[in-house]
Amino acid sequence: MLGAGFSKPAGFPLAMELLEDVRESIRWIYREGNKFEQEIQEWIDLYPGTCIDLERVLAYSHRKHYLQLSGSDEYFDHDSVSIVIALREVQQKLIDSTPSAAPALYRQFARRLCPHDVVLTFNYDTLLEQALDEIGKQYTLTPEYWLEGGDSHESRKYVDLLKLHGSIDWYDRYYLDSAMRSYAEKGLDVPNRDPIFGPNPTVPTEPLSRGQTGELGRHLLSRVFRVPNHAAYFPIEGGLGSRVVPFILPPAYDKLLGYNAIVDLWRGLHRTLDAFSSIVMIGYSMPAHDSYAYEALGRVFVDYQRGGDKTYWQQRRVPIQIVTADCSDQSAIKRIPFLDGDKTRVWHRGFSIESLDWIDWGDGK
Repeated sequence: MLGAGFSKPAGFPLAMELLEDVRESIRWIYREGNKFEQEIQEWIDLYPGTCIDLERVLAYSHRKHYLQLSGSDEYFDHDSVSIVIALREVQQKLIDSTPSAAPALYRQFARRLCPHDVVLTFNYDTLLEQALDEIGKQYTLTPEYWLEGGDSHESRKYVDLLKLHGSIDWYDRYYLDSAMRSYAEKGLDVPNRDPIFGPNPTVPTEPLSRGQTGELGRHLLSRVFRVPNHAAYFPIEGGLGSRVVPFILPPAYDKLLGYNAIVDLWRGLHRTLDAFSSIVMIGYSMPAHDSYAYEALGRVFVDYQRGGDKTYWQQRRVPIQIVTADCSDQSAIKRIPFLDGDKTRVWHRGFSIESLDWIDWGDGK
């Protein structure tokens, strides 16, 4: 399980650093009529005397849009004006932070992954995909068991890389299709010049899954596509430019609200729990304010630690391992209070080559 601390050694900002940078960029771009700053002031009016928390402000904006409290002022289907502007700025800053080649730390991490591994990441960036591509290791962005013939334990050939908050190189065609249907119903002849999903696209796409799937993932897979070699086409502009918004969950509390497609990736996280021989969490704080993630993944942790010393396949089940920059083992475990300290190991010197050697990958009897 990967959080922002995983990408930090490569030069990517942590969440609050990113949001402060995004706010400054929006201030510079939108000197007048800055919707984001207006909503920050609205939030201050509601919570006087409270320190500004940009994730809470964006959650406020997100809920206003979802409940349609702003009326015609909200002209994006994707989300509120503030959220869409913020998502585009997040995308820009993470692309700017992406190195031309993955650092050695990430290539070594990628080499240690095998087809039976499942990587759950909350990061929007494409650093791990870059490392996997550079070393030629196969991966799929949806669970392999979704694929036809993917249920056999022995035939697994992909690392499952599940991006639970979306990705800066993913795009959702739902909003364009909805807009074009609306134009047609109103008798408006609006040409579809969308650079990604229009009839004459200038940007290539590929599905998230590596192969054919059945009913599983029907919401996500019918809507969301990846742009390979994304940086070569960015910034993506063209007709109906307002529809070109990355499919990433907003950096706000209540992220899942209204983002139904991504729920497919969350379904069945417990499906292979009996087969897990190791759980490693790198650079993710599991904040309680992201309650859906805290509760869903926390349940996996609790069930794992109560599951006995052997997996379904009779492999040894090793202690949960936390790679963090916390000052001590005790502070790391205290921050995640449901952990059994006797069944938890902590590396509190941050993600590094040394931490890779420390990790027990759970292989073998």
